Amino acid sequence: MDSPAVVLFGGVCAILGGLLSGAYEHIRDVLTRPRLSIDFEGGSANLTAAEYMRGDKRIAELYVRVRIRNKGKRIGTSCRVFLTRLLEVQPSGATVAKFYDARQLAWAGYEFSARDIPRGVDFYVDVVRISKHESGWLFGVEKLFASELELLRYRGTYRFQLLVTADNAKPAACAVDVSYDGDWHGLRALKPR
Repeated sequence: MDSPAVVLFGGVCAILGGLLSGAYEHIRDVLTRPRLSIDFEGGSANLTAAEYMRGDKRIAELYVRVRIRNKGKRIGTSCRVFLTRLLEVQPSGATVAKFYDARQLAWAGYEFSARDIPRGVDFYVDVVRISKHESGWLFGVEKLFASELELLRYRGTYRFQLLVTADNAKPAACAVDVSYDGDWHGLRALKPR
């Protein structure tokens, strides 16, 4: 039979071991978890042109995209990017546009399924596109509500507020100002000041 001191010592060691193991697991998780980033740098990958055929019709469009990265050590799982808010930017300031519900944005290639993002791999999300043949905004969302269709005719600058999420990482946010006067030649995109 063990003495009470040995039993007590064994119990204290078991408790300390459990606490230290839990602390170690937590610290390891914090140091190795995915760290998502979302950015717009204004380079050719952020503002790109595409031409393709839809049936017998040639489509030519300009895309404004943001880059998604994982700067952590583990894969970011089930990542999605959302348009969380849309503002109309005027010289007097920004006002909220009639866009009431956050929407998921399409990955480049018009894909909406969640993606796992490993470290060191860049992915792009289509924020908005503009046709070279028809005037109007084409948001990178699956659909707009009927009450939001007037947003497509706006002439001026929209500020797109974006958020990337993952099951195992903290969200990251950014904003992009896109100016469009109805003519694709005048399309401009930049980081807000």
